Amino acid sequence: MPYAKNGEIEIHYHAQGTGYPLILVHGFMGDISSWYKLGYIDRLSADYMVIAIDARGHGRSGTPYEPAAYRDRTMATDVISVMDDLGIEDAFYYGFSMGGRIGFELAAFYEDRFKAFILGAQTPGGRTDSGTIADKKRLSLFQKDKSVFLKVLRRSGPEFDSYMDGAVNGDIKAFTAKTEANAFREDISDLLTDLSTPCLLYAGEKDTLAHDSLRENAIKIPSATFVEFPGLNHMQSVSQSEIIIPLILDFLDSITDR
Repeated sequence: MPYAKNGEIEIHYHAQGTGYPLILVHGFMGDISSWYKLGYIDRLSADYMVIAIDARGHGRSGTPYEPAAYRDRTMATDVISVMDDLGIEDAFYYGFSMGGRIGFELAAFYEDRFKAFILGAQTPGGRTDSGTIADKKRLSLFQKDKSVFLKVLRRSGPEFDSYMDGAVNGDIKAFTAKTEANAFREDISDLLTDLSTPCLLYAGEKDTLAHDSLRENAIKIPSATFVEFPGLNHMQSVSQSEIIIPLILDFLDSITDR
């Protein structure tokens, strides 16, 4: 299994397929296996070289325990480290939730390394009120026995199934540090007002964590298209892969045809 090094932190990744590079970064408590379970890698690798990354604190990547190690901009440099390790000059990028926020950081500070962004269920704005409430609930659960936290997660709905292995095998101390780091989140929407790279932004209509903020901020980004999925909540906007994968492929086809 290949690893890239970003400072002292090892970042685990997996590449499958041939063609132009497409980087995938999962949401909080997920890992590379989440993409496989939902069929993303097998389908997308038929057309692209898919590079799936375990975000720091997740999967087989390094797990620092200091919240400062999980600042969004730092996690964005992990992606650049993987690209450099593979000798990739530029790529397409798809990130969901936490991975979407990393994508906004990449768009703001490393735009020249990417030909398109697909960013789901996340916002370039500051932490939303609903996000802060969710963080407080998570931190409270993380302080209890892990079995209690996992029991709550299992009751949250089938849309969490693909993330269960990441949660079961994950490091609660690392999850805690990442959650605490969300309090440092900056509003970087004003840094994206000149973005020229094609950017597809999407969220479920019932996504209380990201929908409203993402829709409002999408207006500021000249190269962005916003897509709303009626009836979908936060996790369903990745678990409903039969809806999301065609969206990704159609968008990337439109970029390639230009």
